[in-house]
Amino acid sequence: MILTITFNPLLEKTLFFDKLERGKVNRAKSIIVQAGGKGVNVSRQLKYLGLDSLVAGFIGGENGKRLKSILYREEIKNSFYQINSETREGIVIVDNDQILESYFDPDPLVLSKEVIGFIDKAKKAILNSEMVIVSGSSPVFETSDDELLIFKEILTYANENDKFTLLDVYGDRLPEILKLKPDLVHVNKDEASKYLNAIFQDEDDIVEFLKSMYKAGIKIFSITAGHESFYTINQGYVYKTTPPEIQCINSTGSGDAFMAGIIYGLHHNLPFEEILRWATACGAANATKFSVCDNEIRFVEAFLNKLKVEKLN
Repeated sequence: MILTITFNPLLEKTLFFDKLERGKVNRAKSIIVQAGGKGVNVSRQLKYLGLDSLVAGFIGGENGKRLKSILYREEIKNSFYQINSETREGIVIVDNDQILESYFDPDPLVLSKEVIGFIDKAKKAILNSEMVIVSGSSPVFETSDDELLIFKEILTYANENDKFTLLDVYGDRLPEILKLKPDLVHVNKDEASKYLNAIFQDEDDIVEFLKSMYKAGIKIFSITAGHESFYTINQGYVYKTTPPEIQCINSTGSGDAFMAGIIYGLHHNLPFEEILRWATACGAANATKFSVCDNEIRFVEAFLNKLKVEKLN
């Protein structure tokens, strides 16, 4: 089983309009309501790849109840920790098949006692897991120490029990979190620049940054850049991957589909270049549709031979 942890899930509504008119009453022609959050997306994509997972995180209020109900209907297993605050809601506006704007509620407050309760519950799930991935943004924690505490307890406990750990998060605490040495880290170029003070002017800069992360104790580190070529280091070897050319409809969740592809490859003990192929194909497939992380395995396979992976050293 794969444990996916989303500290800050959301109830996501997508409203579709034929033509949006500013300053007037606009009535949507249709609506999609989904359980959202990066780890939730990973679990959904894993289901379509045939892998069993358990979603964990914090939920609260009526939005939390509805989110959990949606996951049950999708037959995605979950074990959330209940908090006093309301789970956030996001609204995406689609005008004439183009994503126009997105709006999000304020992040919920997680109390220190709720952090401790979650850690105790998560450790039991970790013991029954093959891999543990922590994804997405953080909620508002009661104290500044709570955020680092929860990452430290989860990642350290998983590593001590020989569970493969993956990290796909961002925020001001990212440099401190990386010191906990998860097995695999994924960030995009903007996140690396903003939170890790990385400066990328050319390929050499990216390669040197990846080597520094490997020397710091992270076995696999990947820096993606949307539809552009991206770079990954694995055990000191650097790979350049060029995604397939696609018509992008909605890139939301493509990074999560990418992570699901990595987990799929690791679970099946594929060669690392094949792991990168599956990850890239999952991300590309996801971007070609409005729905998020529900790509059938045959649909993903169609992209495998349309991309390029090369070893640079």
